This record gives sequence, C-alpha cells and structure tokens, in this order.
Amino acid sequence: MKNQRYWLPVAGLLLLAVMLFALEKSRTPVWMTYQKEYFAEQIRRIKSELPAVKDAVKRQALTHELSQWEKRKPEVVNLVLPNGKVERCLTCHLGIEEISPSHPTNTFGCTVCHGGNALSLDEQTAHADWYGQGHPGALSSASLSCGGTGPNGVRCHSGNPQAANNEVDLVKGSIMATKAGELSSVRRMLGLDPGNTVPGLKPGQSAQYFPNPLNGRPQQAKFMADCLTQCHLNNGNLPIFRFPQGARVKSTDVADANGALTETPAYGCETCHVLTNATHTYVGGDVTIPRNQVGFGMVHRLTTQIPYTQCNQCHNQGQHDPIHDIFTPRKDMQQVVNDWMKPTLSFSRRVKDYYVPGEVFARCEVSLDCIDCHTRQDVMGDGHAYQSEYSAVHIQCMDCHGTSAQLPRTKVITSLNDPAFEEKITNPVFPPLKLGDRIVVTAKGEEMPFVRQEGKRWLVYSRISGKSFNIPLVKGSACRQNPARQGADSCHRCHAESTAHP
Repeated sequence: MKNQRYWLPVAGLLLLAVMLFALEKSRTPVWMTYQKEYFAEQIRRIKSELPAVKDAVKRQALTHELSQWEKRKPEVVNLVLPNGKVERCLTCHLGIEEISPSHPTNTFGCTVCHGGNALSLDEQTAHADWYGQGHPGALSSASLSCGGTGPNGVRCHSGNPQAANNEVDLVKGSIMATKAGELSSVRRMLGLDPGNTVPGLKPGQSAQYFPNPLNGRPQQAKFMADCLTQCHLNNGNLPIFRFPQGARVKSTDVADANGALTETPAYGCETCHVLTNATHTYVGGDVTIPRNQVGFGMVHRLTTQIPYTQCNQCHNQGQHDPIHDIFTPRKDMQQVVNDWMKPTLSFSRRVKDYYVPGEVFARCEVSLDCIDCHTRQDVMGDGHAYQSEYSAVHIQCMDCHGTSAQLPRTKVITSLNDPAFEEKITNPVFPPLKLGDRIVVTAKGEEMPFVRQEGKRWLVYSRISGKSFNIPLVKGSACRQNPARQGADSCHRCHAESTAHP
C-alpha cells in the first residue's frame, strides 16, 4: 500500500508529461518544424554572405531578403495546378529544387510523378502509395511515374504513337537494364550456345525474362551475386566509393564484411538522369532529406546533360573476367573519385580518369562525353533483344567521320515536327536548329541533331557544355583503310590516344 502511494503520483506526473508532449506536438506539427528549419537555413546563408558583399545595391537587397526571412511565419502551401487540383507537398518540401524546365512544378505538381496523397500534411499519410518508395524512376514503378499521364491528359514517356518516345517501355528490355548482349557473349564463351542466336529467345522478346547463362551450373550462385546484381538498372546496385562519416544506412543498401557500405540500389531512370556525387548523398535545399543518408542524387533535378562521370558509375571501374567470374577494380580509382568531385578537369586528367588503364581510345572519345556519341536507342533500347553488344549499339565511327569513299549520312530538316526539335525542349545548350539545316543520321537511321553539316564544316556540339568540335573526315584524308573494315577496332590501330597517355 505504501508503494502504491508513491507510485500513483509518479505515474500521474508521467501521464501528464506525455499528454503535454502530445499537446505540444499537435500544436507544432512536423511541417512547421521543417519550415522553421528552412527559414533558419536561409538566414544563416545570407548572414554568411553579407560581410563579403561590397556593392551597396546588392547589400541592400540581401539585407531586405534577410529581414523577410526573419519575419516569415510557417504557413500551409497550397499549389493550385492548371487543372484545378490542389497539392500541399511544398509545405514540407519548401526548399526543393525545380525538377526540370520541361516538368515545371506549377504545371505538373508533384504527385503525377511521385504518387502519394497530395492534400495530407501528415508524412505517413502523404507518402502512402507513393511510387518507388521515394524513387519514382525505379523501373518497377516507372510505368506509373515517367510512363504515366500528365495533368493535361497527355501521355508522358509511354503509350505514344511514336515508338521512340516510349522510353519507359524500351529501356526495360534494353542492354542497360538486362545486359542481354553481355550475357549472350558469356553463353557462347561457356559453350551454351553454338552461335549468335539464343535458342528459345524470339525477336522482340524482353531479355530480362530469359534464363541467365548459368542456370543449374556450379557457378550460378557466384554469377548471380557478382554480375546479375551489379549495376543493372533493373533491381541492380551501384557502388559507393566513399562513405560519409555518420551516414544512415537503409536496409536496401549493401554492406561488406566490415559493415562499411559499398553499394546502393540503382533506381532505373534516375541512375542516368539524376546526377550523383561519389557518396550518393543529397546536397540541395530540401531540409526534409537527410544530408548523411545514401541513395539520393545531389539535387532534385532531372537532366539530359549527362557527363561521363555519371556513366562511370557502372562503366570503366575495372576488368571483368567472364570465364572465371572475377572482377578486378582499377588501381587508380581513388584518384578518379577525387577528380569526380571537381567542377572542371584538364584534358590530361580526363585521359587518365575516363577509361580503365590499358583501354584503347581515340582523342575524340575523351574530348566528348559518352552521350555525345551514343544515341538514345544505344542507351535506352529500340524494342529489340540483341544477342551481342555490337548489334545493340547504333553508333559507329563512320557515322560522324564517313569513310574513304563516302561522306557521313545526313538529312535536311524540312518540318517543324521533326523529332530533332524535341532536343531543344530538354537540353538548354541545344544549338539553334531551323528548317533547311542538315544533321547527321546513323547507318541505322537514327538522327543525331547535335552533329551538323554547316556549309563546308562538319561539327559536333557537346550535349554537356554546348561547345562545338570540328569533325575531321576520312574522305580526302591520308587514311587508306578499307571502307568495309572501318569499325572502331580498325580506327584505333592508328587513332589511339591511349598510346600517347599510357
């Protein structure tokens, strides 16, 4: 009885404390906390900038902005879209970056891509039924997000009359998502297939549903672990080269025997179109996204200006031995990662970082980025399943440089509805294009709108910077190569920048 007399008041005080805490929490919802944190961050930013500003006009503008942030109070943000739909996502995600010029938030909103409940201010309810658990570009959910229907009822990247605009459908069966061409090569090496055809695989069938090369063989488990889960856009993983101190590890991340994080999932479309840093951590303005949690792009932004460093999340990291299923990382990876984080690189550093040591490459293959040569169908597929990497790739050296007998193939732009004009919408450095201009076309008939014939000059414009590069032509040069044997391997016999930079 005595103990009860002591415990009852204590229990009452604890209950009162819990009630007061719950009351305070209800009075200060999480969205208010996020907004106050964002306001404080803007105040800190301006205060740190002010001492270095000497211009009186700029200083006055910053001082006025500082005053506005100091006075600002939390409030619900109601984003009203042109179709009348209301979304409140920006109430919490106040500092998030605009996703892209071709997907403006004030037109598209958030839930058309992310899913979820747009009117809820409760995190759990708002994020219920969202696509890809915050990664709508994952191929498992891309048909709902990237391949869905816009607020105006227009189809996005799936279900279009023009097959090339159905990227979501194409990429799922591409070599980037399935490694079909690579796997078929392994099958031939191991004697599983006598030639280039894979028994039972029909043209147009998605290779991701076809059995892997080592089904039922002793090496199958190792092959599945080391190859089939590595880097594929479809349920694969990406390496993390440096792990931030104190980083938060999710259950989907992969850790080595020492507990250090080494991989993070590849989220389909985001893997290429959302630029990352070496640690796959967020550095943008949205205070709701932890800075020390892996699995995010640097900022909330889609891009078609994809530098080679993004491609090298998967490529040029080391040497593969498909027979013994061994991967040997390149020895200079730490220097490569250090350079990755720099805003600009000299040509000599690009030469050393771009490719695996010992790889053969021409000068243009370093000056340009991967997407300056490799076409949309090279990367995202064309709807066909190929039995070799060579067959899957659309670009060849002769597409831009021609042969000793012929100039590059071209076409004249005769209609404003030409697909080439679509590049202007998605890439801010797209060079001016008008009716009558002549662009290069690959041997497989795919347009290359960044590669032009301008008078007597042949130019390729960088998709990253917009800088133009002169294209030397084979015809009329000292090249004596047989036009029938003018593949990359043949060109590299003479044009090998790697020999000058061992």
